[in-house]
Amino acid sequence: MDYTTGQILTAGNEHQQRNPASLTKLMTGYVVDRAIDSHRITPDDIVTVGRDAWAKGNPVFDGSSLMFLKPGDRVTVRDLSRGLIVDSGNDACVALADHVAGGQPQFVNMMNDYVQKLNLRDTHFETVHGLDAPGQHSSAYDLAVLSRAIIHGEPEFYHMYSEKSLTWNGITQQNRNGLLWDKTMNVDGLKTGHTSGAGFNLIASAVDGQRRLIAVVMGGRQPKRA
Repeated sequence: MDYTTGQILTAGNEHQQRNPASLTKLMTGYVVDRAIDSHRITPDDIVTVGRDAWAKGNPVFDGSSLMFLKPGDRVTVRDLSRGLIVDSGNDACVALADHVAGGQPQFVNMMNDYVQKLNLRDTHFETVHGLDAPGQHSSAYDLAVLSRAIIHGEPEFYHMYSEKSLTWNGITQQNRNGLLWDKTMNVDGLKTGHTSGAGFNLIASAVDGQRRLIAVVMGGRQPKRA
């Protein structure tokens, strides 16, 4: 997709509904940023992490991507957003959902409200983090549209998608988007996603001269082919 015009340059099965996995977090971050824009919250708000965001108290998080938050941790919205984007932290998603909406179900409703506002016809969310859930789906086309909205509407936060690592509580984790290390590609975001049900997903954006491009691949069988 051409970022400026929204024109699709090449595509295949772009409207096929697929499991978005952690690409779901793009919408999570988008909703958080809209809450900041509407002055519902601020990036400097201090969030007290609840037990529902604690991996040890939430079996669904076993073996999944985490920021490694603990109950009672006090973290800014900005740092939780970095944990969501760089670490792909499922715990960070829950903490942000609690702060913005009072709980995960309410936040998922907000996510699906923005699905309607952005006219994402192939998309429906059931979780704030993207772990496998019946009825959760999106398409390459919809995720390209969402990525375009993120790049346009999140100038303060978009740079987080290019951060190569994050250190929190003494733990340093690398961004899973390996394209950020290839200087020949000029990639500065957005995200990878993987679950056993989804396969390997990738959204990347890069600048080619004066032109920004957005690419989406879903359902890859191997990470280097995603």
